[in-house]
Amino acid sequence: MDYITIILTESALEMLPDELLNNSKSKINTSTFLDKSYHSHLMDGLDNVDKRGRPDIAHMSSMAITSTPLYLEKKIKFYIHTISDYVLDIELGVRLPKSYHRFIGLFEKLFLNYSKNDNDNPLIKIQKSSFNNLIDSIDPDHVVGLSKHGNILTSNYVSDKIINSNRPTLLIGGFSHGTFSNNILNSIDDLISLGNHNLESHTACSRIIYEIEKSNINIS
Repeated sequence: MDYITIILTESALEMLPDELLNNSKSKINTSTFLDKSYHSHLMDGLDNVDKRGRPDIAHMSSMAITSTPLYLEKKIKFYIHTISDYVLDIELGVRLPKSYHRFIGLFEKLFLNYSKNDNDNPLIKIQKSSFNNLIDSIDPDHVVGLSKHGNILTSNYVSDKIINSNRPTLLIGGFSHGTFSNNILNSIDDLISLGNHNLESHTACSRIIYEIEKSNINIS
């Protein structure tokens, strides 16, 4: 493989939705992400509410991915796919802000500029795109989803099905509860588990990358 693609899938990263703004009787900042820490009292009745309002997951998972040797060697192509069907395409090797507030500020600006047709960041591209369109553009030859309900990961699987694939793609959920939607499950070749525990997304990111690094002799 030249590199592995990782998609943080259905990530709980979205601007405040119109239905929340329209139903709110109080003045709220419209230029911010939906966040359960601040907006939980407004979120009753939102569709798919268990997968929404956790932008911190995208931050922690991004830090877990972009701080690894595999990423620093430009062997990981990283995308963030959001619950509201936006795709953030991050250039190989780009370092993201480690501070949570700087990270959120950067991504809020990307979303706001996109809404104004002013997407001028050359290192992180944003577009409205379904998950299926993203997969079509990547054209992977093997798609692996991480889930507690999958088969336990083995070193042979890492070598045979991930490293020895031409365009391997890993899907890691960017949400706190639940599992992948059906259309995403339908795109997965293998569902793989890292153990019997419900691991948080950033932990799953770190562990699967470490397993790949151990098996790939080209990574120093």
